[in-house]
Amino acid sequence: MIKLAITGNIASGKSLVEFLFHKEGITTIDTDKIVHNLLSHDIEIIEKVNNLFDINVKDEEGKIDRKKVGDIVFNDKNKLEQLEKILHPEVKKVVDNFFQEHEKEKFVAVAVPQLYEAGWEVYFDYVLLVIADDKIRIERLYERNHFTEEVAQKRLETQLAQNEKRKKADFVIYNSGDADNTRIQLKNILEKLTKMV
Repeated sequence: MIKLAITGNIASGKSLVEFLFHKEGITTIDTDKIVHNLLSHDIEIIEKVNNLFDINVKDEEGKIDRKKVGDIVFNDKNKLEQLEKILHPEVKKVVDNFFQEHEKEKFVAVAVPQLYEAGWEVYFDYVLLVIADDKIRIERLYERNHFTEEVAQKRLETQLAQNEKRKKADFVIYNSGDADNTRIQLKNILEKLTKMV
């Protein structure tokens, strides 16, 4: 089984690429969704995360308020590192289980936004990087997340630069154009991967 990581900086279009893989019949999983699930349903993790901060970061339902946490950790590198120490081992367990459950498939894809920042590239056979122009990514953050220019820029700066990631990746999809263009690039990569199995 080939283990493929899908990565890319914020608002580059990883979700679209993951969706297109899924449409092609490739089994996928998204580490962002795993984190969301942990912060919503895992009582032990919720308490550990809440105890990291000087204020209550739980919402009315007792789940972790991801926006509140994001506003703190993207301005405090130390808190971000502490948060990752809690979450990364738990996410890794889920991904390992995913690999075991689908070990008979030719290949699977895992979306990992912070792949290189977390040093997780070692768990995969190949890395697919999704990139988009900074201007387009900032526009997407305005529209999708309603971020101010300052907040959008700060989020962009917390990740390793796209050019640095491009040097390390096995495949690159340029997602500054339309979805059809992205789909064509993905199909070409899929053909190459199929030959590698």
